[in-house]
Amino acid sequence: MNKPIIILLLILTIVGCGKKTETKIDKIEFQNKTFNLISESEPDTLFIEFKDSTHQIFGNLWRGKIPWRISNYNNSNFLVLDNRVIGIKKSSEDTFDCTYIGLRDNSFELAVRKPKWNKELLNGTWVEKELFEYHSNDSISKPPPVPAPPGFSESDSQYPPLYKINGDSIYLTYDYHKSKSQLEINNTGEFLKMRLENFDLGLGVEETFWRIKFLSDSLMIIDKTADNTLEFGKEKELTNIKLIKKR
Repeated sequence: MNKPIIILLLILTIVGCGKKTETKIDKIEFQNKTFNLISESEPDTLFIEFKDSTHQIFGNLWRGKIPWRISNYNNSNFLVLDNRVIGIKKSSEDTFDCTYIGLRDNSFELAVRKPKWNKELLNGTWVEKELFEYHSNDSISKPPPVPAPPGFSESDSQYPPLYKINGDSIYLTYDYHKSKSQLEINNTGEFLKMRLENFDLGLGVEETFWRIKFLSDSLMIIDKTADNTLEFGKEKELTNIKLIKKR
C-alpha cells in the first residue's frame, strides 16, 4: 500500500474513536457518472467523469485516463484518484463534500452533472453555419476552386467541409481530402475526444477535443481544440462555432 495512505489511515485510527459513524459510500455512486468539480482554488468549474476503473477531468487540468477507487476505513470514506487521497462525505442525493489530503488540504464539492440533451442527436452530417451561408450566397464572389489532383475530378470536391458523426466514429470531408477518427463521447454528451486530421486548419493539424455547449436536432454550438502535430505544444482554440445539420 502507498506509504502516505498508510500514515493517513494510522492517524485516522487514533482520532476516529468516538466519532459519529458515517454512511458507507459505494463505488456505484460514482461509476459512469459525470460531476461538476467546484472549488474556490479553480477559476472555472471542472468536470470529472468516472468509468468503471478510470476517470478523467475535462478543463484546465488534464484529460488523460487515471485509475480511481473508493476506500472505506474506520467509518470514513475516501476517493482515491491514482495516488491522491480525498476524504468524501455525502451531503445530499447527488452531492459530495470533499477534502484533498495532500501537502495542502483543499476543499471542493462534487455534484452530479445531468445530461442536457440526448447525445444521439450528435449523429448525422454537420456543416459550419457561417461557411455554409457564405458558400450558398451567389452574390459573393468566390476564389477559384482547388484544382483536382490526379485521379480526381472537380465533382469529387467537397466544400464547405462536412462532418459526419456515426456512433463512435467521426468523419471529415473537404476539398479532395477525407479523414476519419475514433470518437469518444462522455456520459453527458458534452465532451468529444478524437484525433481527426483537418489540414484546412493548417498542415499537420488534428482536431482533438470538442465541448458541446448547445445541441438540438438542427443546431450544435461548440468550442474545439486542435493540435499541430508538427509543432509540439501548438494548439488552436476555436470558440462558439455553430454547426447546422445537413438534411
